Amino acid sequence: LFNWRSTMRINLNNFGKLGFIFIIFLLFRFSFLYASQSKSESTKLKYIWREAIEKNRNWDRFGALKEWTKAIDIAPNNHYLFYNRGLTYANLQLLTQAIKDFNEAINLKPDFAPAFADRGMAYYDLNQKDRACEDFKKSAKLKYKRAIIWIKDTKRSYWCIKNEAK
Repeated sequence: LFNWRSTMRINLNNFGKLGFIFIIFLLFRFSFLYASQSKSESTKLKYIWREAIEKNRNWDRFGALKEWTKAIDIAPNNHYLFYNRGLTYANLQLLTQAIKDFNEAINLKPDFAPAFADRGMAYYDLNQKDRACEDFKKSAKLKYKRAIIWIKDTKRSYWCIKNEAK
């Protein structure tokens, strides 16, 4: 006897498998298109990144800022770019701009400990020690070694520890 239910089930299963394979094909196809697009951006970004680092090494901080800004225009969601531009601003003692970039890096990646530590250093240099202390503690809590060492060095961080005891 012919059982149409089992036949129908088989056809639906085959359709389900074929449909799944078709969806995978489409995802692969479109991801390939996007990957090729992002690959050219990625190549450009790598070049700009190298240029910015090279300019920093050669003490061309303003040139490095231009390169970091170009890179941010390409990848505005990359927390490392904002962090590195913030470091460059900090090296130029443009601490307000550095803090803005560290803030953006933290907004993009809330557990990015180096941005907390370097924002803390910028606050420290601006004599905003309460804010600096908060950032060092956040960075240390995220197990960032530099912040942990800084907090443990009582000669440097006595004011932070002293405030905590109150």
